[in-house]
Amino acid sequence: MLSFLRQFPNFRTLWLGQVVSQLGDRVHTLAVIWLVYDWTRSGTALGMVLIAATLPSVMVAPFAGFVSDRFDRKTVLIVSDLLRCIPTLALAALAASGTLDIRLLVVFTAIISLLSAFFNPAAMSLLPAIVPGDQLSRANAITQLSVNASGALGFLAGSGLIALIGVPAAFLGNALSFILSALLIGRVRVGRQAAPSAFAFFSDLAQGWAAIKALPMVHRLLAPLVVINLFFASLTVLIPIFGEGLFHAGSAGIGILLASFTAGMFLAALVLSSWRPDMSVARLVVTGLLLQSLCFAGMGLITWLPLFIIALALTGLALSMVNICLISFLQRVVPPQVQGKFFSLLTAVSLSSQPLAYGLTGWLSDAISPRTLITVSGVALALCAFMIHRIRELRIQHV
Repeated sequence: MLSFLRQFPNFRTLWLGQVVSQLGDRVHTLAVIWLVYDWTRSGTALGMVLIAATLPSVMVAPFAGFVSDRFDRKTVLIVSDLLRCIPTLALAALAASGTLDIRLLVVFTAIISLLSAFFNPAAMSLLPAIVPGDQLSRANAITQLSVNASGALGFLAGSGLIALIGVPAAFLGNALSFILSALLIGRVRVGRQAAPSAFAFFSDLAQGWAAIKALPMVHRLLAPLVVINLFFASLTVLIPIFGEGLFHAGSAGIGILLASFTAGMFLAALVLSSWRPDMSVARLVVTGLLLQSLCFAGMGLITWLPLFIIALALTGLALSMVNICLISFLQRVVPPQVQGKFFSLLTAVSLSSQPLAYGLTGWLSDAISPRTLITVSGVALALCAFMIHRIRELRIQHV
């Protein structure tokens, strides 16, 4: 990993920016989750705030991809970071003054989500411009490795900040992380992006859909990806409910549960950053989904907190394997000039079920046992593994 970072200094700088930003994001996320559950003890309320954290990104994703392909991607990243700093500082000020309530939290969370939609497709599309194609798998693995390590640390640090200093410090830390991330990304050296001459959003949108339809295996991936995200999103609502509602572990316990999930993702990225498995894309993805399915079903039965933490870590490990494999594969096969549109549309379609999942899981968790919900999610993931195994192109394409 260190030799790779020394070999590609522009990647190293972009990587540092993402690490810093992820540290702040995780602290911020834990603060929001804890505030809502501490205020309401309601899964429905938590689901509503999480909808505000995702729905704006999903809705604006096609336009965000258009912006990523039309304008300089480095500039898009910097502007996104600096603009996200403003509502985050506002949250810190409101929390410090004691005037923050759930309505304001929803509004500012939605604004941050909207601005974040422009960051992700630009970052994914910039990577092939600073790393050779045969090194993308390692670059994505190192990115996931570092992002997940900083994410786990962020959840742990966030639980400490909330317990010792308070929520305002958590929000302030995230705002500062956006500023530092923007400064680091500003140092990335990349050739100027050639922008199309005409401003044609709908034409570019059509190109993005055409890029998806031109790859049959991607077209057939969309349905299982939507289902996977529908049931996987339930974890975001269920973790605080398990941590506080069932295990009575407080904000520190919720932070540890979230950190264990991210630590599993870190472990998978650590392995894949130095090892390229000799297997098909389908085999790796199906293996990861089946492991996730077993862990979900297990968590529905586990009553001992340490064992639940281990199951969450294994779930994160399997998810990271699937993510790294699919992202690297798509970066290799999608033409560079439409990657921004492609990834934004793919994100919008695959994540379109998340807001529904948050609302539905929150409502159901107040009505029936969360253990039943997480077990049903595990069964659904096993069915998705079967659907992906049937995609012939993925069985012959190697990781």
